[in-house]
Amino acid sequence: MVETVSTLIKKGYTGCSVRRLLNDPQLRKQINDDPAVRGNEHSKGIVMDKIAVSGKVLLIGPTGEAKTLFARTLLKHLTNTINERKWHIKGCPFNEDIGYLIQMIEVFEKDPESGAEVLRSLCPFCHQTISESLKEVTGKIVNLNKIDDVIALPAKDVIKALKEVPADKTVVNVAQIDPRNDPEGLYMLLAGVENLEQLFGSETTSTFSPMAHKVGVLSQGFVVVNEIQRLPLNFLEALMGFLEDPSGIKYSIQGRPAFVDGAMVFTSNAPLSVFGEEAQPIINRIPEVLWPARIKSERIKIVEDMFKEHLTLCLNDMTANPNLVYLLQKTKEFGGKGVSKLAIEFIGYMADLSIPNALKAKETEAYTRKKVTRDMFFKSLIDIHDPEKTPHVDLRTLYSLIGETVLRKDEFYDGTEIAMLTLEDAKRIVELFDVPKNLINDAIQEVKTSLRRALKAKGSPTTVESISEDIDKMRALTDEEIQEIIVRYENLEKQPKKVKDQVVEQLRDSYEQLLLVDHI
Repeated sequence: MVETVSTLIKKGYTGCSVRRLLNDPQLRKQINDDPAVRGNEHSKGIVMDKIAVSGKVLLIGPTGEAKTLFARTLLKHLTNTINERKWHIKGCPFNEDIGYLIQMIEVFEKDPESGAEVLRSLCPFCHQTISESLKEVTGKIVNLNKIDDVIALPAKDVIKALKEVPADKTVVNVAQIDPRNDPEGLYMLLAGVENLEQLFGSETTSTFSPMAHKVGVLSQGFVVVNEIQRLPLNFLEALMGFLEDPSGIKYSIQGRPAFVDGAMVFTSNAPLSVFGEEAQPIINRIPEVLWPARIKSERIKIVEDMFKEHLTLCLNDMTANPNLVYLLQKTKEFGGKGVSKLAIEFIGYMADLSIPNALKAKETEAYTRKKVTRDMFFKSLIDIHDPEKTPHVDLRTLYSLIGETVLRKDEFYDGTEIAMLTLEDAKRIVELFDVPKNLINDAIQEVKTSLRRALKAKGSPTTVESISEDIDKMRALTDEEIQEIIVRYENLEKQPKKVKDQVVEQLRDSYEQLLLVDHI
């Protein structure tokens, strides 16, 4: 059965917009809680607000901090919801919402002239579809560009014709444009129409119906443009036409604007000053959000997730298909293979220490209180790209580092029943990545402090006497006490005794080095 405006009204459809969806608490929570991008909830909320209001946003932040991944994650949830709920005027490549016509039906009799203006503002493809419906009802060919012709029709006939306009289920996809390796995508984005000579040609099987028309990716409305600072100036200037309207994305066809209800997310890992003076008027048209690095606890959780993913990939001899990884993580156990909490914390702390404080989420959330000023954020953004300074261990580097750590653990693959990746294993691989010694040593100290803090009774004050007492205890630790500490810190309480004993045996050296006074 072909859906029409009339049947959709009976089903209770009133319209669907990006602005309304991004104001839905349930969808916002779904986007915030997606494990693909942990943390940064404050910045995520601002990004969603900017897109809801203007349809576009620029994320500026350090490299490897999941700006593009978050953009794709946000648009994935948004487009999935749109694909579930939205209906558009049949044959419209811009997915003009059928809700426009439902609103028109409600008010056309009160103000026919304004209603005719709305009809005129729709794209040429919608014009053809609505004109055909008007012809069936009135027997006249009506040019919607002529307001007087529309007003001259009886309001009841116009309403009846609008109710018979056919609808299509909206299906949109997310396009990603990368200036470094996708020049063709840029031309699709900026030119909009690929087949100019066939723009209003007859129907064909190879192009859009009802008119032979290939539309650029922008007409779908959901685009991620990666590293906008790499776009040549002529491309930036071409973008200005799409971005100039503060309320949304404006597409131009046949010399007339068509507003696209979508979301464009741009990313940049460089401050705005790199764009140059000529580009500033264009960049200023895109609302910006400072996208900080994640805080320490979030980074440790990300490291843990990466270890799980690499264990899944290596132990199942499989390609890195994200959906398959997710399925196996939910349905298959790792057997007796695992990673010490010390190794996870060590890599997480090391990565956290490599990032300037001005770029961290906890600091930038206080931006309005002037704890971290804009110039401090941008200065730190420049510093982390300076190879002579302490390297920034970003999430891409971490992914490779953790992958190699898992890959080189022979005990995972030689049939050993119980095998734990230890702090020493992690430290050995980190050293191969040319990470400075001082960063490694500082991370070890952080792990040591975290472990000892975890063993202290909650609420115990730190005094000279308590420190002396702690040192005396550490000098006197027995094998049984160290075993109890390992079991508790690694959450092994529910494991069988045989497993506990083997894990303790593999991790004992790491814990002794961190706990015994001789190793301070």
